Amino acid sequence: MTSRFYLSLITILAIGTLTGFSVQAATGKGENPPLPAPLENMVTQGAQIRYLGREFGLDGWVTIQNGQEQYFYVTQDGQGLLLGILFNNKGDAVTLQQINALRDKEGPAIDRLAGYTPPPETKTSSQSSSSEDIGSMASAMKSPDLSNPQEVMKSVAKSKAEQLYETVESANWISLGDNKAPVIYSFIDPECPHCHDLINDIRNSSYLEKGFVQLRLIPVGVLSDKSLKEAAYLLASPQAQTDLYNHLDGKTDALLVDQNANTQGVQRNMQLMQDWKLDVTPFSVYKDKDGKIKVLQGRPADLKKLITELR
Repeated sequence: MTSRFYLSLITILAIGTLTGFSVQAATGKGENPPLPAPLENMVTQGAQIRYLGREFGLDGWVTIQNGQEQYFYVTQDGQGLLLGILFNNKGDAVTLQQINALRDKEGPAIDRLAGYTPPPETKTSSQSSSSEDIGSMASAMKSPDLSNPQEVMKSVAKSKAEQLYETVESANWISLGDNKAPVIYSFIDPECPHCHDLINDIRNSSYLEKGFVQLRLIPVGVLSDKSLKEAAYLLASPQAQTDLYNHLDGKTDALLVDQNANTQGVQRNMQLMQDWKLDVTPFSVYKDKDGKIKVLQGRPADLKKLITELR
């Protein structure tokens, strides 16, 4: 079986020496080694991750986010992380074999997360990965620097409203509309009817297409386990806007409910809500045209007035 993933036949690239994590061999069936810290960062940002197994003493992982997959291998001493495709001494792509085994285990969910729908009776083998992809991955692995006392003091001196706005900016979100347009951040649950109303109001108004507003949705799963899994899929989806709109239009499988889904990105969003004692969805935060931070609970009573405030 040929993998549906877009593997690139590139030389394995050493990202660099890591500190502070230890990888141990899986000790039994179904057990995975500890997740390396740089990959933990990606997981908290909503990436889906699967363990590929151990080959040649290297623990392999695949991460999937926004339809982009990357392959990582941890060195045997736990001090190095490699990004790329693993080959054996015959030139066979071991990574390809691992992905095929993963697909046999998990089925079409993996293909869908990777943004690929195979045509009937067609097998595909393809390549392509770019230095731009690698650069963005390296950027994603950077941890924030909290060691600067001056920056910490600045944070303390900020108003509650400013702190709230910075919190929602740092959440895991998907974007609808022009990325240059004024922004509204909204915590939403995929199964919340009031959230559906908010999104549909803006969706049907043409304000997104006209560039009047950008809606950044922060998915949470507070209503059920189903909505938690749907929110996790939404963060990882290669076509989040399309999948969300299909969901709003009643397509029952538009948001994949994957029992193997990583929900840490959504859990982080829910923790932000809990930290600020936010107990309703939708809950929106935005800056008006004068830079004043405002909040909105529920569906806006006057959408036109809201847009006027932004512009």
